[in-house]
Amino acid sequence: MSDSPELESAAFTLLLVDDDLDVLGANARFLRLHDIQVVLADSMTAALARLESEPVDAIVTDLRMPDNSGLEFAAQARLLKPLLPIVFFSGFATVADVVAAMRLGAVDFLEKPVEPQVLLTTMQVLRDRYQGTISPQSLIASTGDDSVPFRQRVLAYEKLLIEQSLATHDGHVGRVIAALKINRRTLNDKMRRLGIHRHTHD
Repeated sequence: MSDSPELESAAFTLLLVDDDLDVLGANARFLRLHDIQVVLADSMTAALARLESEPVDAIVTDLRMPDNSGLEFAAQARLLKPLLPIVFFSGFATVADVVAAMRLGAVDFLEKPVEPQVLLTTMQVLRDRYQGTISPQSLIASTGDDSVPFRQRVLAYEKLLIEQSLATHDGHVGRVIAALKINRRTLNDKMRRLGIHRHTHD
């Protein structure tokens, strides 16, 4: 048995889940060129089968897929492999999605379309930080100091969602509430806590 860092690095395997086969293939080729092993799946069913049969160190999954949502896949994946870090990517998401992803232990969110270099850097950080394992405590957004970096990322993501929705709907709060699927009081509270200025309409 060898303790070679090169062997440890080469052993890092990513399960990449996306229903867009062209994007899936392009990202896989790029990652493999940089010593990240990649297992591919284009649906929840295929991803769960891969997870059961392949040694996987991390998961990157689309938040929404035609057969089932990425959140549902992540929930089932968490039952199979409780210690795997999961990264979500999405071109759109609701605040409810973010909260659900937090509960499932998301370690990061990437904006879709994902730049291959951003995906590579994210995987390299995971490889270097976790070396194939992750503590359950770090998967849970708690109020402890050790959760601050993750919580800051999630809050920044929430702020981005709300600001983008306000811009998209020209500041009409009613439309933002409908789009984000939250009530007015929750939206007002989040805007106040996140420092979002109220250049809005009713």
